[in-house]
Amino acid sequence: MQRSKAEENFIDQYTRKLMVDWAFHVVRFPDGGVPPVPGANGPYVEHALKKGWLTKRTPHRLTAKGFGVAASFLKR
Repeated sequence: MQRSKAEENFIDQYTRKLMVDWAFHVVRFPDGGVPPVPGANGPYVEHALKKGWLTKRTPHRLTAKGFGVAASFLKR
């Protein structure tokens, strides 16, 4: 199913918000990966993978670009 532009914008912004939580988790638990989002991982993880913010292999970890997105979100 094709998403509307508004839905795509929401997924992008919510993924940016999740990047902060994921970065916090990965820094705190360096041996782990990105924690799951209960009931909603699919579109957000897919978006982050498409943008290059997460590594492709599992467990997913933040890339340098992903940490940059999280840091930029915190600066807002």
